[in-house]
Amino acid sequence: MKHAAVLFAASLTTLLLTGPAIAKDPSATMSGTTGATAPAEKPGILAMPHHVIGNVVSVDKKANRVSIRNTKGKEYTLVADADTVTDLRRLKAGDEVKVTYKKDKDQMVATKITTTATYRTK
Repeated sequence: MKHAAVLFAASLTTLLLTGPAIAKDPSATMSGTTGATAPAEKPGILAMPHHVIGNVVSVDKKANRVSIRNTKGKEYTLVADADTVTDLRRLKAGDEVKVTYKKDKDQMVATKITTTATYRTK
């Protein structure tokens, strides 16, 4: 029984000491000369998708961010992932869009961006 308790204590100590090294943000070590921010990582499969429909307020192509104001006036700032960076680059202020996003690491990551003209029926 003592052997199991010592093994458990050693495992717990190892986990506590290596945790900060494992949790270190890998994007902090990336160096780029262009000043552009890399696209956000894809959220996990279990992350719940959310949707927002509204108008584009601003697009920051260097930071891969877009701000959208929905029909109720609430503003969302979303980060594009690697698959939606090309969609983000064609947006401009005033465009009507539908964005599917997932929450990941205290940010909203856009997983799909569609202009309203492509899905609205008249």
